[in-house]
Amino acid sequence: MTGVTSADQIVREDLSNLFINLDVRKTPYLSRLKQGDNLENVKLFSWALERYDGRMTSGVPENKDADDFETDKQDQLYGRSQKFWRRPHVTVEANTINKAPADFGKYNKQVVKKTTEQRRDIEQRLLSDLDSRDDDGVSGREFMGLGRFVNDTTSVGTFGSALTFGDSQTAVPTAYLTPTAQIYVGALYVTTSGIVSDITFNEETMNGMLQNRFDNLGMSMELSGFVDAVLKRHLTRLERYQRNLTSYTPITRVPQQAIGSKDYLMYGADLLETDFGPIDINLVSWLPRNPAGNLSGRGYFLDMEFMFLRPSGLYLTHQQQEDKGAGPRGLIQSILGPQYGDPRGHLKVDPNVINAGT
Repeated sequence: MTGVTSADQIVREDLSNLFINLDVRKTPYLSRLKQGDNLENVKLFSWALERYDGRMTSGVPENKDADDFETDKQDQLYGRSQKFWRRPHVTVEANTINKAPADFGKYNKQVVKKTTEQRRDIEQRLLSDLDSRDDDGVSGREFMGLGRFVNDTTSVGTFGSALTFGDSQTAVPTAYLTPTAQIYVGALYVTTSGIVSDITFNEETMNGMLQNRFDNLGMSMELSGFVDAVLKRHLTRLERYQRNLTSYTPITRVPQQAIGSKDYLMYGADLLETDFGPIDINLVSWLPRNPAGNLSGRGYFLDMEFMFLRPSGLYLTHQQQEDKGAGPRGLIQSILGPQYGDPRGHLKVDPNVINAGT
């Protein structure tokens, strides 16, 4: 018996309203920066630094007049602002007629997405190794990335060469460069036949970097670590690693109560308790990568107390532009600059290679 089949019908398309966008990467460094004073000069802004003198421990002889006196001096560090643009635009047809899952193609949806994109643009620039530059009429003004600010001008890490300063107006004075002992550029670990056989960036290495900071500046309340996924995994490995010590008695610590495997099968390092204070660990997606585009093991350990984002009147600001008939369009614009504090207060892990060995 003949009947009507699907082949005889014109069937409406079945398109689910469900949409999938799994990209939920955040901007934790930008979110943690405190807002500083509004910019008053788009070309250059500065902040003051000062230092204590060395100790005077020699005795003063009897009957000596105070005829030599001490002076004091403040120094300035300079930064530049940078303009960021995102330009949402949809056609009249997409915005007013077409229907798509999750309002894709609607102007308001594009504004939200491009605002998120600009936050990521700013975070990636902040965490980069790039140098600052002034506006030359062709390329816009750019601020210095944190990787070049936390720098001794001699260590060679992911960038492949020493990070020198090409912009003389924003170059960090030699007296305020990050000490070499607070920058790590070696391999994170050693492998033998693909298996991790030794840890080169270990607890002793980290404590050595922190001790150097303490020797120069004293104890910090807390440092904040911003690390990529490679270094985050390594910090967990470091937390579990114990180097064998000759002539020491090994001790195994056993918790009094059994730990449920369903809760502690795996765990990560989110807070490091060190001899020189705690460090909270933040996983970041936008840290510098190696020349091949792969994760590099980069991390910054920062004293956030004196770090600020210097905004202007424009920060993630949406401005509607003229619609000449093609459809609504706009401009999302930010003009801002970072104030990174004192370079001597920060630490940087910048491996020139993630692992050595075979």
